[in-house]
Amino acid sequence: MKKILLLSVVLFAACMTAFGQAKKPIIMVIPSDGWFERNGYVMEYDNMGTKVTVPDYETAFKQNSEIRTMISAMADFMAKEDFPIQSLEQELNRIKNENAEMALMMGKNAGGSIAETPIERLRRSAKADIILNLDYTVKRLGPNKQVEFNLQAIDAYSSKIISGNTGTSSVVSTSTPSTSVLEESCLSFKDNFLAGLQNYFDDLFTNGREISVTLMRYDTCPIDFEEEFSINGGNYELADIIEAWFADNAKEGRFSLDARSANRLRFNQVRIPLYAKNPLSGKETAIDASGFVRELVSLLKNEPYNLTVGRSPKGLGEVWITIGDK
Repeated sequence: MKKILLLSVVLFAACMTAFGQAKKPIIMVIPSDGWFERNGYVMEYDNMGTKVTVPDYETAFKQNSEIRTMISAMADFMAKEDFPIQSLEQELNRIKNENAEMALMMGKNAGGSIAETPIERLRRSAKADIILNLDYTVKRLGPNKQVEFNLQAIDAYSSKIISGNTGTSSVVSTSTPSTSVLEESCLSFKDNFLAGLQNYFDDLFTNGREISVTLMRYDTCPIDFEEEFSINGGNYELADIIEAWFADNAKEGRFSLDARSANRLRFNQVRIPLYAKNPLSGKETAIDASGFVRELVSLLKNEPYNLTVGRSPKGLGEVWITIGDK
């Protein structure tokens, strides 16, 4: 048993060393929506007549020491395993401070304000590639208490569950600090949870990284995705040409076309290699979604299409391409 455990540790370390040469996904621990609702940390607003409830992160972090302890404990053991962790609380504080600073900035000469489009403001919001969705409840059992928890690692772009664990802590006295019980719960599922993540990384090495690509058309664009072009003696719609590009460039031709219309194309489950040759340096480098579509963007800019093309990365695993404007 000890030999098997040692071998698993060695294989895990070797895999993480190799993966360290590629772009690592950013992980963020976030309490589940259910936890916010049960504990009353929610905000309501009117969305065109419909009442919408959203988590109140700021109030939860200020008032609830339990959730902060649980997130800290999880972040600690993930960091020890060389997983990059992004702090939700710190990221929200950073965005809050940025908003305040940008509101006060003024040009020295003309007195202008910082220019920022809605999409640029959105990109400053907290984001991660893997979300650790955490839910837990503390149950009272007479003079004792017990913690039930549920943790899921979710790919932020494919929405696929990478790893998940549920469990129950040991029964302890109500006088035992809840933070101690939460830390015990966190550590109790560490090994199984990391094993699930390891399977995810193994799949990355074998089948490539999974990304999403969305192509959209500005209404000022003179053509749409149904426009036909003469290629190799035949007439093909632009959508067919783009789909053929994915078939040629996705790893083993693996992808799915989830949406197709005159104005929009969306490709999901696109498998890309972890490494590709950089066109500038000529060296093999780690790539993400934005790097993968670089050649597609170049294709659409040149003859016979001659389109104005924009490329907007949404993280490691997703990119938007616009035609007709940037």
